[in-house]
Amino acid sequence: MMSQTMVRITCPNCRRPFAAPLEQVLDVEVDPSAKARLLSGQVNFVVCPHCGAGGAVNLPFLYHDPSKELAFVFLPMEAGQTDLERQQVIGALSKAVMNQLPPEQRKSYLLNPKVFFSYESLVKAVLEADGITEEVLEARRARSELLRKFLDAASEEERIALIEENESLLDDDFFRVLSATLMDLEAMGVQDVVQRLREVQQLLFERTAVGRRLAARAEALRALSEQPTREKLLELLIEHEDRETREALVTFGQPLVDYFFFQTLTQRIEEAGDEEERKRLETIRQQVMEVRQKLQDQARQVVESKVALVRDLLATERPELLARRRLADLDELFFSVLGAEIERAQREGDRETASRLEGIWKLTMDLIREQVPPQIVLLTAVLEAKEVEEVRQTLEDNRPLVDESFLQLLEQVEQQLREGGDEQAAERAAIALEVARSMVEAKPKEEKKPPEKKPPSGLEIARR
Repeated sequence: MMSQTMVRITCPNCRRPFAAPLEQVLDVEVDPSAKARLLSGQVNFVVCPHCGAGGAVNLPFLYHDPSKELAFVFLPMEAGQTDLERQQVIGALSKAVMNQLPPEQRKSYLLNPKVFFSYESLVKAVLEADGITEEVLEARRARSELLRKFLDAASEEERIALIEENESLLDDDFFRVLSATLMDLEAMGVQDVVQRLREVQQLLFERTAVGRRLAARAEALRALSEQPTREKLLELLIEHEDRETREALVTFGQPLVDYFFFQTLTQRIEEAGDEEERKRLETIRQQVMEVRQKLQDQARQVVESKVALVRDLLATERPELLARRRLADLDELFFSVLGAEIERAQREGDRETASRLEGIWKLTMDLIREQVPPQIVLLTAVLEAKEVEEVRQTLEDNRPLVDESFLQLLEQVEQQLREGGDEQAAERAAIALEVARSMVEAKPKEEKKPPEKKPPSGLEIARR
């Protein structure tokens, strides 16, 4: 599927060009995480490898949710000079989706996708399809705006004033937005903004009721991770009255919730000094049993879904198409289930089924490898090389991938390996870095010319 394309981009900050993979089709059935990226504004968000500046690229894309029969096209005004050019873009995106669907799933809504000229209007339409009201959207915008104000605040006094003025917005949803934003920024490596946001988070933990509750939950989970014993789990469950905190503790400490745990808890109930304490401990036991049952039901459902997927792949005449549409489900558990099915077929002497299952294993593994960026594949290859000459040959065979961004990747990996104490692997990374750097420096000088004053061709990072 035409889900991604490599695009040459010009950084508006340093004016240097670089290439980045940008999404053209977001199919939530194929990739369930696509919706979250859309709602958080992370679709086609890129970071310049030269100066670290980041922003969204206004490239057209199609959002497809077959369960709701939604086909939405984001078409920024700069996508085409004329109506004809814009219609050609829409047609190409629709065709890319249609071509990957079996005939029975090629429905009329895909022939006439709804077009949005602003990112915000597209997000609003997706949320409205989920039944989210304008009031909810307004509340989300207010929380996002408040988060921006916290980041812009010049002093702790200003931040405290914002807390006092916006107490009603500082709820669980706000902290979820804050946590998700932190994760996104950390992934992008924007450390200065991450540091400011961490300071805001700590202040909110100290000065809001919700923050104190969430901080206490995080501290309880940290304490259990440092001392993962049945006794510690029980102690923390007794200490914390908040039901969600208890649920988080049981979920995190699930392997500890066994016969001996319940035996210890029952003994505590029987030895309780008064009726109130006994009832409190019985409530904890009931809550633990409910959470454990829920986790077991969820685990069973997940395993059953993987077994069903393996069977569907065996039954369909187009296993590659199904596997691509269920790419997000091809995880470690899927391959564990698939491996068990192969072993069972071999054990029962069913050679035909075993052979077909092995074909599915190869097919799905190939699809997983397709998702790995080429530079990561090259990085893995050079780190596994035994000799310097093998490193050199591997890099020569992949010379187009050996550029400044690859050097930065090698530098980061070497540093991480040294910090992790793996000196042997770090030395291999250092050797690969030295060879790669010599190749980059040996490139023809015209490739290394500084950018001219006139902006080079290519899309520019833009603000939506």
